[in-house]
Amino acid sequence: MGVFLVVLGGIFWAVSGVLAEYLFENHYSVEWVSFYRLFCTGLILIILSLKRFEVQIFTQKSTLFSLFIYALFGLLLTQYGYFKAIFYTDAGTATMIQYSAPLIIMLFLCFKDKVLPKKLEFLALSLILIGLFLIATGGNLSDFKMSFWGILWALAGAFGVAFYSLCARGIIEKYGIFLLMGWASLIASGILLILLLGKIPSYDFDLKGYLALAGIIFIGTIGAFCLYLKGVEYIGALRASMIACIEPVAAAFMSYFFLKTHYGFLELFAFSLIIVSVFLNAMKVKPKID
Repeated sequence: MGVFLVVLGGIFWAVSGVLAEYLFENHYSVEWVSFYRLFCTGLILIILSLKRFEVQIFTQKSTLFSLFIYALFGLLLTQYGYFKAIFYTDAGTATMIQYSAPLIIMLFLCFKDKVLPKKLEFLALSLILIGLFLIATGGNLSDFKMSFWGILWALAGAFGVAFYSLCARGIIEKYGIFLLMGWASLIASGILLILLLGKIPSYDFDLKGYLALAGIIFIGTIGAFCLYLKGVEYIGALRASMIACIEPVAAAFMSYFFLKTHYGFLELFAFSLIIVSVFLNAMKVKPKID
């Protein structure tokens, strides 16, 4: 069940990247997409979780502080960093760099527990890195086209993924995914509004643009994050973050079917490596270091 939830969450997250790139190509700003994604997601999830509203989430200083930190370094850093990276580079490159998160998590857990990664974990991670490298470059370093800011924002997003994967489990178990995600998203939108000094761009109504934003909110955010974090409860942060690397494969297939993008042998080989890594992680029952 945990593997299934994380894989489905990765597919949903791929939808978010594709729709975001569509919006940026049509001159919508990262700030507009990020703010309304967070704000609308927060309102929707809070409404859905009204029946189990917890007053103590605001009365206990430690819980409130944890919620604020999660909103800032988990949700905001991940979502805004990812969109900024797409804006400066492209969805494939941004996704590849952000999926260095499993390496960050593995190194943190190994350092924390003072152990070395098991052979199966190392093999799965190696396959993921090789596969994502081939997807981004086609095996040719000269095609590795990234700007400095694109790299920086993608790495920031990767740290955000690692942070919420490792730090959200306790507070989720206490308050539930919907309540946590709702308030954290609303808080993150408020933080972003403050950082932008209240200057959120406005646009004339465009049906396709607003439908794309709705897809990002309902499929690529609410669906993806809730499925992923629920999967983390079952299988742990390290395995979940590595299995979710199915996202770039899903994005490639969507590009092929909807945008008519064609792939060569190296790209197909890379997809197979990532799929094999997913099965390697699914075979594990009790990961030693997580």
